Amino acid sequence: MNYLCAEYRVYRYIICLFMLTIISVSARAQDSSQIVSVLKTEGFEDIRAKVIADTLYLTIEDRAHRGTFRGAVAAIRQVTDTCPEIQNFEMVLTDYKMPQLIVHAFKREGTWDVSVDRHMKQALEVLSDVKPQAASTGKIDITVFPMVSLVNNKLDHLFDYCVSIAPAFAATLWPGARLTLQPIFPILYQLDQDDTKRFIQIGNTNLSQQILSTKHWHLSAAAGFFHTERAGVQAKAIFHAIRNLDISLEAGYTYRFNYTRAKGIGFVRDSHQLNFMARASYYEPHTRLQIDLQGGRFLYGDYGGRLDVTRHFGEFAIGVYGILTGGEHNVGFHFAIPMSGKRQRRNAFVRLRLPEYFAAEYSMQSYFRYWEEKMGQGYTTQPDQNRAAHHWEPAFVEEYVRKMLNNNFK
Repeated sequence: MNYLCAEYRVYRYIICLFMLTIISVSARAQDSSQIVSVLKTEGFEDIRAKVIADTLYLTIEDRAHRGTFRGAVAAIRQVTDTCPEIQNFEMVLTDYKMPQLIVHAFKREGTWDVSVDRHMKQALEVLSDVKPQAASTGKIDITVFPMVSLVNNKLDHLFDYCVSIAPAFAATLWPGARLTLQPIFPILYQLDQDDTKRFIQIGNTNLSQQILSTKHWHLSAAAGFFHTERAGVQAKAIFHAIRNLDISLEAGYTYRFNYTRAKGIGFVRDSHQLNFMARASYYEPHTRLQIDLQGGRFLYGDYGGRLDVTRHFGEFAIGVYGILTGGEHNVGFHFAIPMSGKRQRRNAFVRLRLPEYFAAEYSMQSYFRYWEEKMGQGYTTQPDQNRAAHHWEPAFVEEYVRKMLNNNFK
C-alpha cells in the first residue's frame, strides 16, 4: 500500500512538472510574440526574439531611427515597458540583414550597465530556429540627397558652382545584398560648357554584397557605378584586429566613362585602372577621435597616402585630413551632420525620405597639376557612406547606448 502511494506521488510530481513546463513555454512564447508586436510598431524589421528565463535574445534591423545607437535604445525601452520582468538583453544589431554588433545590457540598482562587442555567435545560435518577422526584403527607400559643388580655381570669376538633387532608389534583396540606383539632376549651376556636371549623371548605381560579418572579419564586394566618371568592380576585407582597431584592404578595377548629348553614356578607351588601398583605423573612446591612415593607389592611378583625424560629437563627425601623392600634397576638412529627424518609420512598401546625415569635404587643391590629374581621389559604393552613417564601432555605440538609457544624452 505504501509502495502504491509513493508511486502515485511520483506520477503526480511528473505531471505537475510537465504542466509547469508547458505553462512556462507558453508564457515565454506569449512574451516573445508580444515583444515582436511592440517592436514592429516601433518600426523595426527582421525581428527575431526568444525569452529564456529573464534574458531576451533579439536581432533587429533598424531602418526607423537615425544613427547606429538610437534603435538599440528604443528597442530596450519598448521591451522593458511591455515586459518589465526581462532584466537582461542580448541584442544583435543588423545592417542589410547581416549581423554587425551585439549589445549586452542589464539594469542594476536603477542604472543600466551596457557593453557592446562583436561576440555574436552564441546569441545567433540561440535564435537560429526563430523565424524573422517584419521582413525588410524588397522594400524600397527613395532617399533624396542634396549635392553642392564649389570650385574657386578660376581667374575670370569667383567660382564655379553646381547644385544637384540625387535621389537614390535602394532595396535589400537578400542578406547583405543592396541594390542602388542613383541619377543626379543638376538644378542650378555655373560651369564650363564641356563640364559633365551640366548633364544628368549616374551616381552610386550598383549591387553591393556583404559576404561575411563575424567577430574578426567583414568581407564585401560591389559591381556597378561608384563615381560620376567610373564604373567597375570592388572588393574589401576588414580585419577587426583588436577592440577599436580595424585593418582593411580594398581593391577595385574600374573604367572611365563619360556622357554627351549626342552619344549618351560611353566608356573611354584605354581608361581601365586598378586601384588598391590598405588602411588602419583606430577609434580612441576617451577623446572620441577616429584616426585613419591609408596608403596605396588612388582612383586615377596616382600613388600616395592619406591621414584623417575625425572627432565624433555624438552624431556629428568633424575632421581634417592631409594627402601626399604623386609628389604633390593637399589638405582639407570634412564633416557629417544630422539632416533628417531622429525617427523615420517605413510604413509602406516605398518610402520617400531625406538622408540621415549630410556629408561634405573641402579640398584645398592649391596646385594646378593636382587638380588637372585628379590626384588623391577615391569613391564610395553607397550614397550614404560617410563617417556617421553605418558607423559600427563597438566603443562608440556602447557609450551612447549607455548614456541614452541613463538619460545622459538626447
